[in-house]
Amino acid sequence: MSIQRKFKVSTTITQYMWASSRDDAEKYQEELIRKGKLDALRHGVTDVKFCFVGGENFLEAPEDISKTRNPADEPRRGDWLEIGHDDVKTCALVRRLTRRKVYYYEGISRTERSVDREQWKRWADLYDMHPSYDGVVPPFIVNEAVEEHEKRGMLKGISATPDSSLILEILDKYGYVPDEYEVENGYWAEIYIDQAVSERIMANQSDSSKATGTYDADPESGDFSVGFSEELPTVDDLDMKF
Repeated sequence: MSIQRKFKVSTTITQYMWASSRDDAEKYQEELIRKGKLDALRHGVTDVKFCFVGGENFLEAPEDISKTRNPADEPRRGDWLEIGHDDVKTCALVRRLTRRKVYYYEGISRTERSVDREQWKRWADLYDMHPSYDGVVPPFIVNEAVEEHEKRGMLKGISATPDSSLILEILDKYGYVPDEYEVENGYWAEIYIDQAVSERIMANQSDSSKATGTYDADPESGDFSVGFSEELPTVDDLDMKF
């Protein structure tokens, strides 16, 4: 649950100059900007203030574009914890929030659970926290996408290629829905899984070529997918070990 506020944002270029008149100073400033000798990127200063007035024509900034939000103190949908004990790992993906609770989807048990916000904060201190803006999709979602491609015969042969519609369908299932900014600039979650599927396809092609002696397999070829056993403990089980 995020609260949006209105801000007044202005970027100004300040230049002091000698001139015979205000009009001369204004005209010369515009000339410098037109010629590229002054520009907002190099010379501009941005000032942000709360805006207490109403009105229209407010632009909506993409959420978390500054990447400064603390996901432990201010959790949002799409944040996730990578919880591990010894060699056992699971993921807790935030699905929704209330004032007191964090509702998360657990990767191993495939169930939705909830904890108090204070407990979530304690977990964030103990385990690896991935805010939604860090560009990493939980391994169990990546694994599901790879498995679905394999079921449909899309990891080998002529038809081996990532299916954008399938990837978006799986992401939507777990609450990953692109906003207008992400659609316009490339949806990071789709790109991440596309790369994971492509890695698996390349690995399969490398294995096939190695078996037939066509060319040597690339020892560096990797794989994004991570398999979880149904017998592994839940988040609560892991938490009790500490």
